[in-house]
Amino acid sequence: MDAQADFRRARRAHSVARVGRWFARKRRRGRPLTLTDVTTNVGGIAHLELVPLCSIVGTLEPTTQFDARFRPTSELTRHRWERIALAHRKGDALPPIVLLARPDGYYVVDGRHRVSVALALGQRSIDGLVTGERERRRPSLPGSPSRLRVLGPQAC
Repeated sequence: MDAQADFRRARRAHSVARVGRWFARKRRRGRPLTLTDVTTNVGGIAHLELVPLCSIVGTLEPTTQFDARFRPTSELTRHRWERIALAHRKGDALPPIVLLARPDGYYVVDGRHRVSVALALGQRSIDGLVTGERERRRPSLPGSPSRLRVLGPQAC
């Protein structure tokens, strides 16, 4: 019952945001960014890390199942979404999501439903298997040490 209520709450949040955008007449992204919207460079060695959910900016492939904040946009995802929410509430271990790190944030390769549930249940971070490069070298001045800086979302 709790997982069903969680899904209804997530769907309601999507509907309210959609109506709010209509009243405000603002054109915002209706779906998560895709990596092809930004760049198509993929590669690197995967490593497991705890990823802040606020730094996940999009998906590798386009989706109409979720909006830009990973809220479910239709009833088609209900069954799977509720199963994941129930597993989370029972404390069952879920596999890490697969992410691609880019300078502007992380893109979901596998695990959109897990991200959606985690956000709806108020989690701040999620286990992720991360590939790609998140940091970029800043040009250093002569005589100063070279430093790395993270581009994109700051600390959440």
